[in-house]
Amino acid sequence: MSDFWQYGPITTIHRFPGLKVSDLEKVILDHAADRPAALLVPALASEMDGPAWPVLLNELADAFFLREVVLALGRATTKDFERAKSDLAGLPMETAVVWPESANLQGPLDKMRPTLDVGPPGKGRDVWITLGYVLGRRRIHAIVLNDADITTYTREIPLRLLAPLLHPELSYDFTKGYYARVSGSYMAGRATRLLVAPLVSILLSKDVNPPFSVIGAMRYALAGEFAMTADLAARLPVPRDWGLEIGILSAVARAVPFERICQADLCDNYEHKHQELHPENATKGLNRMAVEVTAALLKEVGRIPENLVSVYKEQAESMIPKYRADALASGLDYNEAKEHEAVETFARAIEKALGIKADDILQPLPAWQEVETICPGLIKEIVEAVERDNARKGVGDQ
Repeated sequence: MSDFWQYGPITTIHRFPGLKVSDLEKVILDHAADRPAALLVPALASEMDGPAWPVLLNELADAFFLREVVLALGRATTKDFERAKSDLAGLPMETAVVWPESANLQGPLDKMRPTLDVGPPGKGRDVWITLGYVLGRRRIHAIVLNDADITTYTREIPLRLLAPLLHPELSYDFTKGYYARVSGSYMAGRATRLLVAPLVSILLSKDVNPPFSVIGAMRYALAGEFAMTADLAARLPVPRDWGLEIGILSAVARAVPFERICQADLCDNYEHKHQELHPENATKGLNRMAVEVTAALLKEVGRIPENLVSVYKEQAESMIPKYRADALASGLDYNEAKEHEAVETFARAIEKALGIKADDILQPLPAWQEVETICPGLIKEIVEAVERDNARKGVGDQ
């Protein structure tokens, strides 16, 4: 988004016209030894057969600003695990695959279950375990996360997320990504445009607190691409469901001052696999996401506004003519009926989320700083288990 507008409590890092990625890479590379960075990629095994996987590997082959790349591999077999290690082995930086279901990792995880049950497989759990591994090696200044299903992926994505954290004259702790979402000839990003944006606007008008001030300032609150210092990562609880991105933002807002949080424009367009709406089934696709994201947002609210569902519908419907004009005046197609269907689906999701009791909400996994108090030595055991899985000796530079 080629503007230079600064608005709200956090800094926006724009992607200005004429940017030379090589120039930014040189600046960061000059200081990579003093502020080393790791890329954490959560991925399902099935994504290794998708169109984005070779794109990711090809771009990372030139990402010399990264010290290491760590894959959090979910829903995988032994064959998938071996393939992932082989595919990453050709990259120029250190690599590791964290497979939470590996035999070596079961010992540490079973040992902690009487004190802390990490729950069933899922993206949040896999990210949390992999963060423990990266933090346990104690050799990284910053950690950047991006998914493995981005078909428009370039190494500029992790580079721009890391730049505010690694640049020697800056001292940010957290960067959130944002971007345009156009799929074919249509505007994408329905959950952000038609659920989160109007809902957060309503809630902000009733309850101004640090988490909502940060969430409301984000141009793409549901973006799965973000970076943080290792120190901050050690202090953050990790949500286990679709509320991961909202939960991380809320935790960041409580942990660091606004002036140490920023957001960065990452690319011309962002494309990845799309979730179906599933309007009649709240356990699938965007419908399920809407329920869990809404529950995560409502958890941060001191007082829930009356008639929230009807107020939401009115505000979301008022956005549709604006998106229609934006699309048509930009040469895109616009399916207004589908947009209205999404609003109706999200309204029902909000109603369902309002009925969820606090005790039924899946609690986030504790910050690794806290885990070391609850289960002393666990992080070292996880590092050792992952080292064995990846055929390494020792436990890194501790």
